[in-house]
Amino acid sequence: KTYIGVDMDQVIVFDKSLQQRLQEYLDILSGHSILSVSNIKKEWAFFLELSIDVSGWQAIWKLPRLTCELYKISFPTIVLVYVEDIYFESLEALVKVLAVQDDISLPEKHKVSLIQLWPTKTQDKSVVLNLQSTANALDILRFFYHNLITPWDYEDDDTADWLGRHLESRLRLFYDLKNGVIPRTASEHIRSLLVEARRLQARREQLEIEIGNDDDLEMSNGDGENEKVEKLMELHVRITQIKNEMEILENPLMRNVILKQQKEWASKKGDADPKCWLISETSKPKDHVNFLKQVEQFYPNESFTFAVDLAATLMELVHTNILILNKSKYHLKSVAKFESGAIIKGIYEKQDTIIESQSEDLMLDISGEVVIENITLNASTPQCCVVVRNGKLILRNCNLIGDTTSSIHQGIIVLDGSQLEMMDCDITGFATAIVGNSGSKVFIRNSKVHDVNCGAKVYENCLITVQKSSFLNCKEYGFCVETDQIIENAKKVGGFDVLESVPDINFDDLNGENNGKGDVRINSGQRIIPIKDLFTNLNLTYGGEGECDSGDDEEMEVTNEEDLNNTVIEKTESDTLLHAS
Repeated sequence: KTYIGVDMDQVIVFDKSLQQRLQEYLDILSGHSILSVSNIKKEWAFFLELSIDVSGWQAIWKLPRLTCELYKISFPTIVLVYVEDIYFESLEALVKVLAVQDDISLPEKHKVSLIQLWPTKTQDKSVVLNLQSTANALDILRFFYHNLITPWDYEDDDTADWLGRHLESRLRLFYDLKNGVIPRTASEHIRSLLVEARRLQARREQLEIEIGNDDDLEMSNGDGENEKVEKLMELHVRITQIKNEMEILENPLMRNVILKQQKEWASKKGDADPKCWLISETSKPKDHVNFLKQVEQFYPNESFTFAVDLAATLMELVHTNILILNKSKYHLKSVAKFESGAIIKGIYEKQDTIIESQSEDLMLDISGEVVIENITLNASTPQCCVVVRNGKLILRNCNLIGDTTSSIHQGIIVLDGSQLEMMDCDITGFATAIVGNSGSKVFIRNSKVHDVNCGAKVYENCLITVQKSSFLNCKEYGFCVETDQIIENAKKVGGFDVLESVPDINFDDLNGENNGKGDVRINSGQRIIPIKDLFTNLNLTYGGEGECDSGDDEEMEVTNEEDLNNTVIEKTESDTLLHAS
């Protein structure tokens, strides 16, 4: 996987074994016979007071998703900061912004979580600090809160021995995921559960603050009158469901039993013949008859199984299943995962067959080869509409709709080794409509991307072909290209002819209109660079020439140890976010 934004040789990173990690945490946290969750932060504060420099060093601050949304900037975004003070009790730092990406606007000073800071190798040449010790302490802290603590830990009884119950088992789960001991499908499922839980917890905390600040709020009597309270309860229920599943998977013995059962079930499922499904919710007999007549035109000789619940049917899919949807509005309560091939097809106008999602994380998670045709995907609630994780997604004559206001919602994210083909489609309402990661392939024909912040963002070594398509009314750019290569004598901003200087991008009859900052922007070999002579200019303000090279606003690449937190997301709110998970 490739992450753009900061070269990892600019920041200090570590790659440690399970035993190294285990010993570090035992040394730091084993001062009590029983260590409850409520006392863990105090132990970290004591450790950090002895281990990190209180001020005087530069770091990369990776803004969390909610902060990006607060300031209405794209996600992920990174910033170069100078640390002015540390608040040990709250595990936070006071930082001053030195350099930003592009032309975003941020307040000069922020109070940020320490786990969001990555010390840079380059510091002011006049400063002598033990940055290796500081970076190592932050790595230990960040790994702990990203990979070992879960949202439900804080709800446990204060007398619970967190260290004895969870430390080693969760470390082993992490390294089993990292080292491929757990099969890929199960591994991705576990990662997605953890990412979802952390994001739901962040949303729950935000809602609790909003409810607490609302003097006029009256608790509803269970009738759903108050939307915020009802939403809070929904988040609590979902987090509890994830907790129950993860407690089983965390136990090595129970995990092995579950994985064995899944393997046997997958084997039986793989041997089953593909099915053709007719999905039609409750309606009048005449509507069903008309639907069947339409189906007969396309599939006169097929045998079909009838179903009324799309979400439940998706759980039953085997390889190359065909789902024919009647005109209706279908609701998905959680992420729909396609772990094998499937064809999902509407047989009326695309606006007549709508799939909506109530998931706040991701709508569709694609593996295998999946075809979606004549359907509207309404992703106004999820933070991402589709992630193509493995295999290939083919979209034909589809609408993809975002929430139209968020600065962080993404349409389609295509990961390394995956492919997207999009024909006769319309995408609108996202912060970024299409993200092509390094190593992915994207083909777009006769499609329209409009009323988004950025139409398409592609990274180095993404092979992309665009034919007879339009990028219209983008608030920023129709096309953004992120590359480490220095492209000599090439324009950085301009019309689509600028793309001629970029390898791996092929286009024909590509049109742009009313794109706020230009049709195309190329970020070529540009980085946020740590400042070597910081203290020769004490009045330095961010955004000036030389301090901030306009660069990528995706996240940092981290060692594979961080992948547990990645999602797409995340890559995730693991806070080491990828372009998606």
